[in-house]
Amino acid sequence: MSNVNRNACTIHIVGVGGQGALTVSRIIGTAAIVKDVNILVSEVHGMAQRGGVVQTTIRLGETISPLPFHQDITVLVGFEPLEVYRSRVNITRETIIVMSTDPVKPTSVSSGGKEYPDVEKIVSALGEVVDCVFSLSAKEKARMAGNERTTNVVMLGALTGTGALPFTYDEMREAVERSVPGLSVEANLKAFELGYKETHGKNR
Repeated sequence: MSNVNRNACTIHIVGVGGQGALTVSRIIGTAAIVKDVNILVSEVHGMAQRGGVVQTTIRLGETISPLPFHQDITVLVGFEPLEVYRSRVNITRETIIVMSTDPVKPTSVSSGGKEYPDVEKIVSALGEVVDCVFSLSAKEKARMAGNERTTNVVMLGALTGTGALPFTYDEMREAVERSVPGLSVEANLKAFELGYKETHGKNR
């Protein structure tokens, strides 16, 4: 996208434990090393093994801190809808949102104590905060790729498709191939492609 600053880019990933956000940061790190792009990564873990909140910030290019400054996020990548909504206070109208519409319901909801918000209403509310929201079912795309565990790489593909990263499609594809286990390379590359097609050349 035309408003992307190639000299500095901050990607903030939010989700819950077990969704693979840390793997995505590792793949981006691989691409950064190959292309000699400065990278700083910070991670915040909740009770990850119990589905707690996980936040990862990736700063690429000219930067002085691994943590995002207030409202300094280029792209907010959400693996879980409600966590994206909770992060809306840290973004600006120019922030690009790439989010999965697949909810991971907390214990308070699954036990019947509370009700999970309507995902379509979450997407609509986010559209009032920023100019560009890409929403997709990462789970559906992962199934199409042949491996439900590739939802995180679907989201990485969608992130790459926005043009916000200082890497080309081929460079990120190579990073995926280098970073995932050999037996799952084919499914991960397919997942990456499917996610990429969801955002590349589109404005929402």
